[in-house]
Amino acid sequence: MVPFQCELCHFRNVCQREPIPNFQQDDLAMVHMRRINLDAFWKSARSAVTHNCNLVARCLRTEVKLGIPHILPPIGPFPLEDNLGMRAALAVLDKSLDKGRHAERVQWAAFRRMRSAITNCHQASAMGMQDRVGAYEKSKMWITSTPTFGFFFTRFMQGIHKRVGETVIRDEPLTMEHVTAIEKLLHDNWNRAIEQQPRSTKQLIRIAQQGVWYLAGLCSALRGEEMPMMELVGTRNSIKCLSRPTGDLKPHFDLVVAGNTKGNQLSGAKFKIPVCALTEHSNLRPGIWMTRLCSLLAEKGRAKGHLFGSSDERIPKLDDFNDMFYEVLEELQERRPDLISQDVDVRELCGILRTLRRSATAHATNRRFGKDIVNAANRWRVEKNSDLPALDMQGTHARLDYLKPIVLLCSLGF
Repeated sequence: MVPFQCELCHFRNVCQREPIPNFQQDDLAMVHMRRINLDAFWKSARSAVTHNCNLVARCLRTEVKLGIPHILPPIGPFPLEDNLGMRAALAVLDKSLDKGRHAERVQWAAFRRMRSAITNCHQASAMGMQDRVGAYEKSKMWITSTPTFGFFFTRFMQGIHKRVGETVIRDEPLTMEHVTAIEKLLHDNWNRAIEQQPRSTKQLIRIAQQGVWYLAGLCSALRGEEMPMMELVGTRNSIKCLSRPTGDLKPHFDLVVAGNTKGNQLSGAKFKIPVCALTEHSNLRPGIWMTRLCSLLAEKGRAKGHLFGSSDERIPKLDDFNDMFYEVLEELQERRPDLISQDVDVRELCGILRTLRRSATAHATNRRFGKDIVNAANRWRVEKNSDLPALDMQGTHARLDYLKPIVLLCSLGF
């Protein structure tokens, strides 16, 4: 059951006028309104609609049988205004017709954000909030006149989701065979760049950045958006642990991530993940690449800022590193078609956002890492799943520095 008005009535409510005959703009608007009505109708399954219809007919027979007037409320009339949220629905439907990246049209995950944008605008407006209902601490509710929370609009959103479906295209992970081949490729590129005369520091920095991005990013299981947030000073200062590790720790360095992320926050806006210099299973060497990169940046006079990007305080955008990320895969595809087929588009298959993290997760599963190792390396999950970031009692009193031995086991096992 859903409120119904024909597209002509909706047009009058939205535009406050009669449609102009054979006017393309008005005709298109009414076509959209009919589609929105149909989506709202078919939020429910056909059997549920039929069942509701049969029950309504049974109520009408009861009225006649017992002489009881108006068991069911009157359907209308509706006021001459858009009180169902048709304007907002038009924006969502029109957004759904945009050209998609992987398909002819954009996916549900892309066009549903239009609803959030409209909701936020209404709630930020003078008429957005009505009465507020306060409760103790975090439990708060409010009454709003935002049309995107209305019954008709909700049914429409459920109906259009059901009609268009949702195709989820995930970033493909890399196998360890891919990663070891990438490291060999980068080492070859590094050696050729070293032998060139005159030596290009810019080219060497780019190769070293690629080595750190792929190897350190894999061993730390960082997301793509966290990679540009690596802090130069904190990460560079940790390189001393490569030659002089404290206690019984293996040689390692720390990836110090500065910025607002989903990660474990230290000192308000930072967290660090220790990464071993040499992995035991696949013999990856992230320590060498980090040493090379920090030495080159020091040679260039870089003393602050982010590990990737410029020396200013601005966090570089992830899109700035797309070419740096994909050119490694494209070169590997050209050299090793046995690993990456020439028929695939690596920019569509892999993603800078999640490929390395999914690769790390897959390898950890294959290596059968213990739950305690995974939880120690990803202890931010426990913190961020609660409104007040907090671990259990054992986690609360175990500072990250003291957890280094077990966190290092994660990268050591790669």
